[in-house]
This record gives sequence, structure tokens and C-alpha cells, in this order.
Amino acid sequence: MKEIDKISGFSVYLLEKELAQKYASALAEIVDQIQIPLIDHYSEREILAESKGERKFYGKWEHSLVVFDQETPIAVIVGYEREAEKNEQYPENTLYISELAVHQDYQVRGIGRRLLRIFLDYNTAKGFIYLEGDLNFSIQANSAEWNKYVQNLYKSSGFKERATKQYENGTGYLVLGCRPELL
Repeated sequence: MKEIDKISGFSVYLLEKELAQKYASALAEIVDQIQIPLIDHYSEREILAESKGERKFYGKWEHSLVVFDQETPIAVIVGYEREAEKNEQYPENTLYISELAVHQDYQVRGIGRRLLRIFLDYNTAKGFIYLEGDLNFSIQANSAEWNKYVQNLYKSSGFKERATKQYENGTGYLVLGCRPELL
């Protein structure tokens, strides 16, 4: 494991596949704090997944990051290259942030905000590995009022509302995006 950065004395590493396999249970527990569309319980299987249906998670192990307190994972940001869907939500290839979570014992310390910034900087320098086009980042955030903190975290980091998305369970989401040059 090669340290990429530090956050408040905690080490940030690339979430390589072998590392994800070793800590899959702990990472799933951290991510399970997030309300994710159509997933009741986030499991090790979702941590290790490299696709969902026909969607491939290109470069997941080259783009995602994890934060450790000694030997314990305390935060994770999972991102992958997502192919354009030719719709208003995902009109072009994007580096999609599928999960950003901080263990509840480490929240309200700025770790999530700093991890997002490190992810954006690291991946701006890296760019697309598998897909083509101008690099841009995108995320989905639950549009509910109770999720304003998360929405504001992304908006204050340079993300702008691109579209909305409604899931079959009735949950609404904002699709937010940004380009590296606007960060």
C-alpha cells in the first residue's frame, strides 16, 4: 500500500482490489450508513462488484480511495468511469462517485470533505483510463430535505445540479456534475 495523502493524521490509500477484499466487511459497514437506491443493506458483494447489470465499473480499483486509522478503515470514496447513457442525467462519459462515507465515530471532523477534495485532485491528474472524452465528475444525492448536508457538501465543492432521477421505490435524486477546470 502506497500512501497517497493524509487527513488529520490518518492515511489515505488507493482502494486496490486486494485491499478491498481484505477489508470488504468493514468497508460495507461504513457504506451501509448511506441510503442507496434499491439496496436495503450494503454488503461485501457491493464493495467488490465490478459491474451492476450491464453497467461496468471501469477503473474502480484505480480511482477509489480509502482512509485508515492505523489498521482500521474509517472512510471510503468509491468512483469509477461510467459510460454515457445518452440521457440528461449522464449525457457523456463521466468519473462517477458512487459512494462517499465516513464511519460514524469519525464524522463531523471534515474527513469526508477532505477525502472528496483529494479524490477530485488525484483523479483530475489521472484522468480517464478506460473511457474517452473530457474528464468530468458526477454523483447522485438523495434530494430529500434531510440530505441537505450531503447536497451542500458537493455543491460547495464545485458540483452543479445536472438533472433529477426518480427510482421505482419513489426516492428522488439530484444528479450533480462538475468539470475539473471549474473546481
